[in-house]
Amino acid sequence: MEWSQKRKILYALLFAGIFILLASYPVYSIISKPATCFDGKQNGSETGLDCGGGCALVCTPDAKPLRIVWAKAFAINDNTYDLGAYVENPNTNVGLRIARYTMRVFDDVGGVLAEKTGVTEFAPSSTNLIFETGATFSGTADHVLLSFDSADLTKWTRATTLPSTVVTKNQSLTSIDIKPRFDAVLVNTDPVNDVAGLTLGAIVYDTLRNPIAVSRTYVDALPKNGQENIFFTWPHKFSSTSQSFITEIIVTPRATFAQ
Repeated sequence: MEWSQKRKILYALLFAGIFILLASYPVYSIISKPATCFDGKQNGSETGLDCGGGCALVCTPDAKPLRIVWAKAFAINDNTYDLGAYVENPNTNVGLRIARYTMRVFDDVGGVLAEKTGVTEFAPSSTNLIFETGATFSGTADHVLLSFDSADLTKWTRATTLPSTVVTKNQSLTSIDIKPRFDAVLVNTDPVNDVAGLTLGAIVYDTLRNPIAVSRTYVDALPKNGQENIFFTWPHKFSSTSQSFITEIIVTPRATFAQ
């Protein structure tokens, strides 16, 4: 084979190689994209579809379900009730940034007497008092069911509970036979930082630890090393026949969530 023919063949192979590289680059750029937690695929270190591994989202089977300790309607007036539910997040390092809920009051034959909806957040290893006021209905409440949006329960996210510097002291329950009043002192033990936007839930139990009243209040700001008197009231005496009571205040915990 003459050198001119060899040169032609060499040039042809060279141009063919360049053409193949140019044609395959778009395909390569698609299939070689690095794995992300938002690409709709189980890849990289993920243990599920866009969850687990290095992702902020935790795969649902790896998270323990919320524990609803109790849910109850508390009579305020003839046809007006407060609704309360005590809920625990048993997970130590994951939480829910958004948890939409529905509280339904049922009579003894399964009819729905009232319904309230809302949204809350669950920090890791936390206890929340879910509270709704102004539920009005006629009839006798038999039980209350609390449910959460099923889509929200698939969005467990790695999180860290922020350390709380807020404590309570001097809890006192008075005027039980007239118009009960629950007083306490809220203290910010942090010597450096103020605390803002506190949500406080109050629960009154009888001696058997049955909840008989709930309430909620807010504190806009608590200065460093500061304290503030807080109180909760009810318009009528408690229906319980208990002669002594147990009180609890829940400061709604906060969390930082992984992105």
